[in-house]
Amino acid sequence: MWIAFRLLLAVIGYLIRQLGRGSLGRPVGFYEGIEYSEHVGKQKGKVLGFRLGMPRRSPTWVRMHPESAVDRFFKRIGVANEIQTGDEAFDDTVYVMCDHPYVAAILQETPALRRAIRDLFDAGYRRVQFNGSMVIIQHAGSDLPMPRDLQLLKALHTASAKLEDEMPSRFADPFLWKALLVEGMIWGILGYAIGAVVEMAWHREDFHLDHGAVVKLGLMVAAATFVVLVALIIATMRGSSRGHRVIVESALVLLLGLPAAGIQITGDTNRALDDAPALPILRTASECEVRVQRGRRNRQSYSYHLWLAQEGEVPDVPLPQEIEVTKRLCDVTTPGDVVQISVGRGRWGIPWYRKITVGGTSWTAPL
Repeated sequence: MWIAFRLLLAVIGYLIRQLGRGSLGRPVGFYEGIEYSEHVGKQKGKVLGFRLGMPRRSPTWVRMHPESAVDRFFKRIGVANEIQTGDEAFDDTVYVMCDHPYVAAILQETPALRRAIRDLFDAGYRRVQFNGSMVIIQHAGSDLPMPRDLQLLKALHTASAKLEDEMPSRFADPFLWKALLVEGMIWGILGYAIGAVVEMAWHREDFHLDHGAVVKLGLMVAAATFVVLVALIIATMRGSSRGHRVIVESALVLLLGLPAAGIQITGDTNRALDDAPALPILRTASECEVRVQRGRRNRQSYSYHLWLAQEGEVPDVPLPQEIEVTKRLCDVTTPGDVVQISVGRGRWGIPWYRKITVGGTSWTAPL
């Protein structure tokens, strides 16, 4: 069940990244005979910014923003390769995230479009985007949209009309589909990692005799995976105008998601791929301790700890004296009860609890 849950979150992460690309929803009115959409971002009643959009078909996704020192650095080292129009004022101040040759030709041939984009950035806008069906402008700050903003949007809408003259295939953009694949994969990994964290919080009982060994190996797997994936992403996206943004975004998302994913995958495979015979061990229960943890707003949570009597250890698989177990198993345990423990040796050499039985109550590790 939990594997399916994590995979579902991975798919959701992928879809969120692919579908959350600037849609503004239904139109809210007309400006000079053209429908427009509006979204005002607020937090606790405070305006954080707004987006305005008008219908405009385009052959691919295009995003533009004021060119930053980071953009110039990645262009200088050859990781990013941006469209150049020959208009020095435009090329030095506007960064175009698009590799489609048709978009490059339109920008080069249409001074009015370049002027409309620069006017928006001069007015404090931070992003201009064509998402295939709409042109969207984005402004940050506490101001609400004014008629002047609609005038700027209308000027951009008019100047970009040539984008609809032809509709060449989106496959003509050599890096678009690579970027979509990479971003979707990375956000899918983050979704999987979120599922892993939820599962770790839900299943607090011990699965492995030495959880620290699982964490150590899982972090090593995460580190190796990070290096390999970032290297592949750099090789795939090098030379694209959006390459450095995808690379930096991917690295940050992987840093967030891979540690939890690596630990979860290590533990899962250590148990699921272990086909060696289990080692049966008998111990005597000393007590089952209930611990109370207080969280935010004084909320309480409980953990259950089975203590085993000190006895002669089994060679090569020593048991810890304390095992965190489920409430159900703790409730039936009394001092002196015989505890039957079935220990798997682990595919990666990390012993784990296959099954713990006290009286007629058993707990079996999920696979």
